[in-house]
Amino acid sequence: MAEHDQGKTGRRQHLRQRRHSRPPSCFWTTMVFGVVCLVTGGDGSNPNVVIMLADDLGIGDIGCFGNGTIRTPNIDRIAREGVKLGHHLTAAALCSPSRTALLTGRYPVRSGMASHHVMRVLPFAACVAGLPPNETTFAEVAKSHGYSTALIGKWHQGVHCENSNDFCHHPLKQGFDYFYGIPVSNQKDFGESSHKVITSLFPLLNPVLSTVIFGGMATLLLLLRLRLCGCYFVAFVLLLLILPSSIVLFIVNNFKFMNSMVMRNYEVVEQPIRFRNFTQRLVSEGVRFLEERQKDQKPFLLMMSWIQVHTVLHTSDEFKGHSVHGAFGDNVEEMDWGTGQMVDALERLGLLGNTVVYFTSDNGGHLEEKGDDGTQEGGWHGIYRGGKGQGGMDGGIRVPSVMMWRDHIKPQTVIDVPTSLMDIFPTLVSAVFKGTLPDDRIIDGRDIYPLLTGKDSTPPHRFLFHYCGTDIHAARYTPGNGEDVYKVLYATYRWIDDTEGCGFMCHCNERHVIRHEPPLLYNIARDPSEKTPLNADDPENQKIIQTIGLAVRSHVDGLEAVPSQYSVGKLVPRPWLQPCCNFPFCDCVDPAYGHLHVK
Repeated sequence: MAEHDQGKTGRRQHLRQRRHSRPPSCFWTTMVFGVVCLVTGGDGSNPNVVIMLADDLGIGDIGCFGNGTIRTPNIDRIAREGVKLGHHLTAAALCSPSRTALLTGRYPVRSGMASHHVMRVLPFAACVAGLPPNETTFAEVAKSHGYSTALIGKWHQGVHCENSNDFCHHPLKQGFDYFYGIPVSNQKDFGESSHKVITSLFPLLNPVLSTVIFGGMATLLLLLRLRLCGCYFVAFVLLLLILPSSIVLFIVNNFKFMNSMVMRNYEVVEQPIRFRNFTQRLVSEGVRFLEERQKDQKPFLLMMSWIQVHTVLHTSDEFKGHSVHGAFGDNVEEMDWGTGQMVDALERLGLLGNTVVYFTSDNGGHLEEKGDDGTQEGGWHGIYRGGKGQGGMDGGIRVPSVMMWRDHIKPQTVIDVPTSLMDIFPTLVSAVFKGTLPDDRIIDGRDIYPLLTGKDSTPPHRFLFHYCGTDIHAARYTPGNGEDVYKVLYATYRWIDDTEGCGFMCHCNERHVIRHEPPLLYNIARDPSEKTPLNADDPENQKIIQTIGLAVRSHVDGLEAVPSQYSVGKLVPRPWLQPCCNFPFCDCVDPAYGHLHVK
């Protein structure tokens, strides 16, 4: 930990030195300029940033992306007054790795935040996995340039490394000055559904564990009664088989107890989460932060990481029955309301004109997510194929994204060339913070400010690589002729007949995918739904496949080996790291919102 902290301190000092190293002759000019900015409220310098990140929102769930039945006027407003990014891609089709890429501008595999097995997200608040402390986030860069920073909502990048006091993965150790939200994720287990996360992934797990435990106990008792074994053998079987199975059974069926909590900075203030009016609470926290910044005139970076529309689908009374699409539609429309509240607050406080507002989702909609009655509780992929968890399919990684920045981005701009969530890091560093990128690591994102402002129409990425866990399932190639975008699929998923899903979710390993040799090739500029693969025997198409293949090999060869954050040892929860607001009860209500009588 000491080495990590020293490394972070060194990077921050380096960033500050680069920012403040100016000739002495500039001193009085800088002072006068600073006074002018203070008097004018800071417009024209030190732009503010508000990033709003949805959870599991599909590209087909938003009005400006073609949905005519779910009402999203506030997200649509951002597109109308700014830019709609029609080909905006996540670096992973699941939340933890995708958020890592957004925060750092790097493929998750570079930081060990990509999994080689079924568990591809961080499952427990008490595990030691998470965003490595030696990674640099855009919040850290913002802070080094004098910005106040806050994260409101979902984190899902880990909490602890070794002990309950280190908080090495916590938002406050990753560049944020203030945190209010959930350290892990919203999960089905937190609601009343009979379906749970782990048992949805592994349907036979509970029966198998129960059989091992109770069958083992019954067998041991019978053997003891018949005097066919001794006490040492019984102790051996208990320790080797029955006790571990009992622990796993407890963990599998107690996700809510272990993970449902709200933190304010380092303190657990609510456990379990009381979902009633929870979106309103997040809005209240976000607006309060904006009001404080309007008073102290400090530039700010605020990340509103919405809990919606991930299940459990919590909706306040005002939005129940609001949509024709049931609980899921209600969730989307309440999240859109929250988005509007944040934009309205910026406008009311006189901050909107100098603020970059960016809205996106961490991955595509969860097509397979159903309620107990069979109703759809996951997002929709529109015209694209696949969904959440499917790293090679556009339905899993092409997400609804809009941005506005008055006097910089022209209203009603539409950009259809491939861009990435990883581009946000370098764009903020260059265009907003006026800094330089870290030179001790590879940044995979590109500065898209020239593209956003119409100063340069050149596609920022020639190649993009699409991971499912640690395996590349697809790659995208933009030759730059203004007409074509090619995509190769090295693997597709074993979908259930007449669907584009795999039960609860598609996995990445060989049992769940179909390998293609030669790979499938599509021109997704002309065939965005990937319905008709191009002829792989055509010499021109063979050249394209070869070009992409060489780029993939070059990318893979350039990866450095790093410790995996998804090793079983890191993912197993530690009892001594289990957050609890009032041990042994672990049951409390946030006192700041107790007057709301949340439940």
